[in-house]
This record gives sequence, structure tokens and C-alpha cells, in this order.
Amino acid sequence: MKKTILFFIFAILSLCSANANSVEFCAISNIGLEVDKSTKYSDVMTPTIKNLLNATNQINNNGCEFTLFLGDNLKGPDKYNLVMFAKIIRKLKKPKYVNVGDKDVSQTKNLDKKEYYRILKIFSKNKIKELPSVKKINGFVFVFMDGVNQFIPTQYGYYKEDEIAFLDDTLRKYKNSPVIIVGHYPIFASQDIKKDMLPIKINDFHTTLSHYNNVIAIISGHHNIDDEYKQGGIYNISVQDLEKSKEYKKIFIDYNKKTQQAFIKTRIYSVEQ
Repeated sequence: MKKTILFFIFAILSLCSANANSVEFCAISNIGLEVDKSTKYSDVMTPTIKNLLNATNQINNNGCEFTLFLGDNLKGPDKYNLVMFAKIIRKLKKPKYVNVGDKDVSQTKNLDKKEYYRILKIFSKNKIKELPSVKKINGFVFVFMDGVNQFIPTQYGYYKEDEIAFLDDTLRKYKNSPVIIVGHYPIFASQDIKKDMLPIKINDFHTTLSHYNNVIAIISGHHNIDDEYKQGGIYNISVQDLEKSKEYKKIFIDYNKKTQQAFIKTRIYSVEQ
């Protein structure tokens, strides 16, 4: 009798497990890391370096399976800033996935995207080699988007035709999997994010999303706003800036494959000590 009950409980748990995916991770945006070059040694503790070190120490102890960096990781496109950023996030015990922001790269300052990711690979063990890209984690498909213009400095994002085509192909390929889109720029307007703050010609992005029903969440930064809202059946999470707010987010997502419904919960962590 006891064996029968145990088998029944195991069967129920196995069924629940078979119908659900879950993932828990941290997301950090707008770090604005800057090295103090006025001193002889560039590793002097600046406020932004301290913020990132505190966040790194916390994340190593708060159960995050990995960390997303949502761009504007640097104060400006400077290799000293980038190397310091990379060396600090290398301390993270779990994987890290780094997006670029409009303040991170510049062709005219000899730090384009190719060089950015080359340096990250050397010093940080970042899991992303280029943008856009796709990573499958815990049954979820994470699509890392770009939208940053490295030739003309601008705060406005723009997704080129080939990147929209990449998104379309990816959503079609993984049409039966829950997809999470990660990028520097928010995709939808909200009460706090106005339409004129969105990337240029964002309607092409919206049209592509409307053809599929497998995108459950979009995670972004850029506007230094703590914002969460649902648009078109997609849960949008905007992460505030670490530089000024001294905060980042921990995100938990549970997805029921049978009902195709997602439960999403976030928690804000402060690095201020």
C-alpha cells in the first residue's frame, strides 16, 4: 500500500515537472562603469565599480542561475572601462550574458561591437559572441537582440531588416517553445515609456511579434526605469539603472507547457551598503 502511494505521488510530481519549465536569473542595466584615469592605477574604487562589485557579490549568493547585462554597461566606449567591467563580472560564479547599449560601442573610438565582444571573451567568459544570438536555457529560448548604431552616436535604437528577419526566423524555428527576448531597448510603450522613446520604425518589430504566440517576456533597460506591464499578451520588464538607483532585478519565470501560460515574479535588490 505504501509503495502504491509513493508511486502515485512520484507520478503526479513527474507529470507536473513534464508540463512546466522554470528559470530564475538576475538582470542588471545601465551600470555606467567608469575607471578613474586621473590616478596612476586604473583600478581605484569609483562609485560605479563599487556598485558592480557589490552586485556581483550579492548575485553569487542569491540563487540566480545566470545574469543578464542589458547594456550601457560602460560610462562610454572606452577599453579601460570595458576591461574593468569584464574583470569584475568574471567573478560571477554562474554564466553571464552581456548585451551592448548605445553608450558601450563606437566605431570612431575604436571600440566597435566585434572588438567589444573580443575583449569580453578574453576577460569575462561572457556567453554571447555576437548579436543577435540565441541561447536555450532550462527549456526557454532566449533571443538576444541588438538595435545599437555603432557608427552614429544616438540614444534611439534601430533594428535593421536583417535583424528583424533573424527574429522572424527564430520565432518560427522555436514556435513550440517559450521565448524570452532580451535587449537594451524596450519594444512597447507604457505609462512610463512613451511611444517617441521607442526605437525607430519599431512597427516592423511589432508586426513580426504579431505573427507568433510563443514570446512570453521581453526584458530591457536603457531608460533607467523600473517598469513592468503586459502588452499584446507579452510581459515586459524594464530594469532600472544600477548607476543611480543602485538596484537590479531578480526574475523568476514558471511556464506551463500544457496551458502555455507563464507566471512571472520579480524582486528588486539594492547594492547600497
